[in-house]
Amino acid sequence: MKYFKSFISTLGILFFSCPSLCALNTDSNEPISTVINRGLDVSTRQSILLAEKLENEEGRLPRSFENDKLLTSDFRSWISGFFPGVLWYLYENNPQLNMKKYAELYTARVEPAKNMTSTHDLGFMLYCSFGNGYRLTGNKEYLKVLETGAWSLASRYDNKTRAIKSWNSNAKWQYPVIIDNMMNLEFLSFITKETNEERFLDIANKHAQTTLVNHFRADNSCYHVISYDTITGRPHAKQTHQGYADESAWARGQAWALYGYTMMYRETGRPEYLTQARKVAFFILNHPNLPTDKVPYWDFNAPDIPNAPRDASAAAVMASALIELSQLDKSKDSFKWLQFAEEQIRSLSSPAYLAEVGTNGNFILKHSVGNLNKKSEVDTPLTYADYYYVEALLRLKKLQIPPVLLKGSEDRAYWVQTLTKIAHPILANLSQGTLKKNMPFESLSENQFRKDVSYLEAVGRTICGIAPWLELGTDNTEEGKLRSKYIEMTIQGLKNVVNPQSPDYLVFDNRISQPLVDAAFLAEGLLRAPQQLWGNLDVVTQSRVITELKRTRSIKPNETNWLLFASTVEAALLEFTSECDSTRLHYGVNRFLDEWYKGDAWYGDGKELHLDYYNSLVIHPMLTDVLTVLQKHGMTSSKRLNQQLLRHKRFAEELERFISPEASFPVIGRSIVYRTGVFHALSQAALIDNLPEKLAGSQIRSALTAVIKRQFADASNFDTNGWLRIGFTSSQINMSEEYINTGSLYLCTAVMLPLGLPAGHPFWTGPYMEWTNAKAWKGIDVGCDKALRGK
Repeated sequence: MKYFKSFISTLGILFFSCPSLCALNTDSNEPISTVINRGLDVSTRQSILLAEKLENEEGRLPRSFENDKLLTSDFRSWISGFFPGVLWYLYENNPQLNMKKYAELYTARVEPAKNMTSTHDLGFMLYCSFGNGYRLTGNKEYLKVLETGAWSLASRYDNKTRAIKSWNSNAKWQYPVIIDNMMNLEFLSFITKETNEERFLDIANKHAQTTLVNHFRADNSCYHVISYDTITGRPHAKQTHQGYADESAWARGQAWALYGYTMMYRETGRPEYLTQARKVAFFILNHPNLPTDKVPYWDFNAPDIPNAPRDASAAAVMASALIELSQLDKSKDSFKWLQFAEEQIRSLSSPAYLAEVGTNGNFILKHSVGNLNKKSEVDTPLTYADYYYVEALLRLKKLQIPPVLLKGSEDRAYWVQTLTKIAHPILANLSQGTLKKNMPFESLSENQFRKDVSYLEAVGRTICGIAPWLELGTDNTEEGKLRSKYIEMTIQGLKNVVNPQSPDYLVFDNRISQPLVDAAFLAEGLLRAPQQLWGNLDVVTQSRVITELKRTRSIKPNETNWLLFASTVEAALLEFTSECDSTRLHYGVNRFLDEWYKGDAWYGDGKELHLDYYNSLVIHPMLTDVLTVLQKHGMTSSKRLNQQLLRHKRFAEELERFISPEASFPVIGRSIVYRTGVFHALSQAALIDNLPEKLAGSQIRSALTAVIKRQFADASNFDTNGWLRIGFTSSQINMSEEYINTGSLYLCTAVMLPLGLPAGHPFWTGPYMEWTNAKAWKGIDVGCDKALRGK
């Protein structure tokens, strides 16, 4: 037997370029991390060689390698964006390399494509190049190119067919739409998020819906080309261009469909897209003609199987899509998708498909098929195969990193990404005066006054959470440049909030009592960013803010946590004007400190103790902030502030213990749909350096990162335009109450307060640390927990 194994191994070495032997030389026991690292190493070395080769050939971009000759294109080719995209991905993987220079060079060569209206492939051309460049650098010039290109792509949309035209009309097809076109919808979705121009996402959705209805067969395979009648808007031909036959399953077409609907589910949260992605995945995984190495033949129905050419490009696209699908699909099948993708990556990273450095024209993968029917690029390397292979490697790599190896910088980047994703629809619309126009109103209540004040709820709560991060100001880092963008939006938005002539002038008066609540959150946000927000407002706007805050004095607060809303508004007025209503300022503070304290860091919400999260959502954060202002102005003793800080510290310790080993927490009490907002007090304790000595900041960071990731994992937390939906971990409106609406939900941003700590702070630089419950349930001795007594 050992001699037989040796013989087989020798065959693998001698014939490693033959795809049919791939399964023989792929070691399934090799750690996947080793496979990923090998793939990225070869990809990096090959790409540098290829970039150097064309560096001085103005305007040229690599396409393929045939007959020992490098084939190139210019910006007009549909493949022009892939090589720049590969370079950006490799730069993302290792920023220390001199890859950025080449990424910028080759991306610039694609720029003229932005004005092309004769092609549907602008997503491939511009989003893979400029899109990745903008994502990694924040270069606003890249965004301008992308905006222009989006309008060019949108010009090919037709309301009659409700689809984007792929190729121009010819004698065979009136209005051809190919399945590949699904891949360009990510570009349009991205532009809507960046610009708030809803037309782009609307087009993407309509195109996806039309394709869903017309492109798929009963077995969930897809046609390549559907041509629509330009008069009726209905299909008049269902055919192929690159597949074996009209009714066959062209492999890369199935890959485009899988990737396209997975991506559209991620972008919109629409369940029908997830359903379709799953159907296509099942078709691929269960096809009887799928080879054992999981790299498909160029067409699943090719007549010369098993001697038909393989298509590594289809496998790369499938693998990348399945990795993402495994994270979006919460069913028991998620492991199946990931396992299959890993098998494909193992095959593609084996000698059968992965080129030796210096060979293959310096492309990464061998054995792809462009268009066999035209005898074009058959069994050759292809730049888009390389792009999706590297993308899949990076997606898989991010899933392999054990939490213990995660760096605080990666956590911080994730927090920033999540915060800006949540806050962007609010602040971008507010800065443009379109918040009332565009913000949805989701609620169990139909009260018109509730809708009128929902906008202030969204604004006050968002600013309350994002303010500490903005207070860090601008710098030359990518994060600093991003902060600059959000500071500008927030400043302009605040001007609109208090300007009676603005369409986004908001309600602060007593037509309904709710404005007091969110004027307080807004005031708290201003106190947390005195330089970048309050200090950057012009004198007129400052005066108007003061006027609006004073309007809330006409609202009498209930004998509950509402007393602290009045106190917080007055604390801000004291801080910014040196004047206040002393009664409203002190009354709530005294009620809580002297009468409603129940022990062990818990306050009653009024006379009674409520088992909910309002001690964190409101009471501790506002008591601490108000008392800090009072002491600064000599209006309270340090003893009272220190007493509250001690209680706050103990409550933060308790909140940390609420987090389970799995990063969940008890779903109890009202306002639970404020999601991560329930950790407001814990995050504030970290921000103001008021954590217990036995709790390191990096332990809190690790715990909260896990909670945030778990809570926002489901795409249905957001609607198709990026607004929060009412729910706890998805869209779950019946977990709400009538006083809650879309605007209320943005208190979830309060968990992000530690972003106000500089990136070099130990909270961010400390190593990953398991939190108390994670350690205790592993059998680690975490010591005893003692109540705060008599304080």
